[in-house]
Amino acid sequence: MKNEIQNNKLLIMGKLSATLAHEIRNPLSALKLNLNYLKMSEEEFDPEVIECLNSCVEAADRIQDLIENTLEFSRTPTKDEKEISINEISIQAVDILTGTAKKKNIGIISELSETIPMVLINKNKILQVFINLITNAIDASDKNSMITLRSYLNSKKDVIFEIEDKGVGISEEAKEKIFTDFYTNKRNGTGLGLSVCKKLLEESKCEISFESEENNGTKFRILFPKIITI
Repeated sequence: MKNEIQNNKLLIMGKLSATLAHEIRNPLSALKLNLNYLKMSEEEFDPEVIECLNSCVEAADRIQDLIENTLEFSRTPTKDEKEISINEISIQAVDILTGTAKKKNIGIISELSETIPMVLINKNKILQVFINLITNAIDASDKNSMITLRSYLNSKKDVIFEIEDKGVGISEEAKEKIFTDFYTNKRNGTGLGLSVCKKLLEESKCEISFESEENNGTKFRILFPKIITI
């Protein structure tokens, strides 16, 4: 009974959140367009104004992330699966996040096996997962640190992808909650990032696990299903 009530609450919250996200999208697009226009002329401004402008841009980006995660959380699952290399998706995610990593002078090392087979997945879903996990790794990392991405075959010939950082780690208490909807320990977090990742991976029949130690980093590991040939 409690689970049914909780599920109904989440369903209502999901629909309401999706409606609000759609309503916010248009004014946010106008806001970001004007902020980008001001950024193009920032050499004309005083340093204090530039700092304020950069804070506004970062805040708008956080709202954009919240909207995308909210919409993804409430979206109806779709198949649209194709055979694709996870290395290709990893490279695309890194390209998207290179600027974010550079702001903290964080290096991203890719140790990608060239011998892993293709996997049958929805590319957009897995790209969203990689972006969320790498963004979390950047947020958790100190300046001038490194993040490592790995792809390889395990002993059972499963395709594995890992994201490892040397950041703050996850507390024992938080380990039990990190995939829970709306749970977050970030000051500006939405609590949707990891729950969205888990939802998207489950839809793709993938498994996600992690290892973490406080103040000693975190490693997320994704296991991709084998392509069954007849």
